[in-house]
Amino acid sequence: MAKAFPAEVTGGMDEPCRFDIEVFDLEVVEGAVPTDLDGLLVQAVPDQVYLPEVPALHPMTTAAGGDGAVRAFRFKDGCVDFRSRYVRTERFLLERQARRPLFGNYRDPFSDDPSVAGKDRTTANTAIYFHAGRMLASKEDGLPYEVDPVTLETRGVWNAHGDITSLTFTAHPKFDPATGEMFGFGYAAKGETTRDIAYYVIDAAGKVIHEAWFEAPYSAMIHDCALTESYMLFPIMPVTSDLARLEAGGPHFVYDGDMPQVFGVIPRFGNAADVRWFQAPPAFPGHTVNAYEEDGTIVFDVYESDGNAFAPVVPDKHGRPTPPGSVTTWHVRWRIDYHATGPDLSDREVLAVVNGEGPHIDPRRQLRPYRHVFVPTLDRSKLEIDENGRPYPVMFNQLSHFDLVAGTRDDWFPGPAATFQDPAYVLKSADAAEADGYLIAVVNWPLERRSELVILDTLDLAGGPLARLRLPVRMRLGIHSTWIDGDLVDSWR
Repeated sequence: MAKAFPAEVTGGMDEPCRFDIEVFDLEVVEGAVPTDLDGLLVQAVPDQVYLPEVPALHPMTTAAGGDGAVRAFRFKDGCVDFRSRYVRTERFLLERQARRPLFGNYRDPFSDDPSVAGKDRTTANTAIYFHAGRMLASKEDGLPYEVDPVTLETRGVWNAHGDITSLTFTAHPKFDPATGEMFGFGYAAKGETTRDIAYYVIDAAGKVIHEAWFEAPYSAMIHDCALTESYMLFPIMPVTSDLARLEAGGPHFVYDGDMPQVFGVIPRFGNAADVRWFQAPPAFPGHTVNAYEEDGTIVFDVYESDGNAFAPVVPDKHGRPTPPGSVTTWHVRWRIDYHATGPDLSDREVLAVVNGEGPHIDPRRQLRPYRHVFVPTLDRSKLEIDENGRPYPVMFNQLSHFDLVAGTRDDWFPGPAATFQDPAYVLKSADAAEADGYLIAVVNWPLERRSELVILDTLDLAGGPLARLRLPVRMRLGIHSTWIDGDLVDSWR
């Protein structure tokens, strides 16, 4: 029997939804859906079915450890259909059969029920990508699960025909638009808290064509990566793991503000002996934006914060607080010479103050110079206080467009009590200009406990939505979104 969730889990907009749902033909309450939109906006969502029964429930468990659900909006002929369905992972099915929680805290197998020892713990709740005709839902603590892009039924674990031997695989692989190859990796590839990294190149048909194993200098989170024509980059976050701490009941990750930034670089088809580790002064590298090569050097763009970007979900190693509003995020450009003799980096350029996360660019510009970035951001000057003296529960209150060449930005601010989920950027056509597309996002209104879907023209974000669609149920905060073109899926043609 499911037990009632405590107030700290159900007291806000982000409480679990716990449903599979389908809504045909969403209501358009303002404007019109562009008829040239043909495809699927998909989002990975952590949504707890059962709350772990553990002596100490760690914040990361409820924030990012929930069962994975796929949220899908199908666009066609000016209409939008909506479907959300849980990914039937081994973990999900075991708990559904038992009708109780069997798995414990986030990435902590020592807190699990003994009956599930050795079972697959992943929830596939972080990101969704499409490769070799397959839609894959992924979380970096396990292998992806294939999900049918039309019905959202789970097809099972995907391991590239058995060629992926790592225990884990990233939620952020990179793709070469010219070759159709996918570049991915698993960290903690031999088990939780290990320093092992397994690197894979997977061809357009889904076959592994290159594999390399090596060790990171730290046991820490490597959430994202970056790709150029010749190299793969691995930015290590200052969020470290420790086996002894985990065995003692502590959190899997803690923030270590004293740790330097560390970037691993391997040639595209390199091996362990070819890996070089570069470092820079302490900071928090977040999601990567893009990377390419210029004048014999690697140009690597990443979002960088000056403090604990995961506070309060990830605790500080020394117990130091992170006051709200004290962390700033920049768009930073590093230039790295793989053949340089020294490991210390100094060629750093700040391109913009962002205070946001989850950047999106024109997919045709991957591995190439680019100009435009679209991202949800937070303008702290627009935060308002409720009658109890507390700020509205907002994570990102704007959608923003940064023109890196002109040094300008364009924002849409829907109101003081709205918060954005991760958007998707969709080009208007195959030959559209780099900045000419649509930005599609779910907007939450926490005080009203409702959500809506909005579509904006990226050439005029400040002008507001081209269309607003009513969602008949509130949407728990998802993590990453992506767009799948309609012509990639046979049954949609």
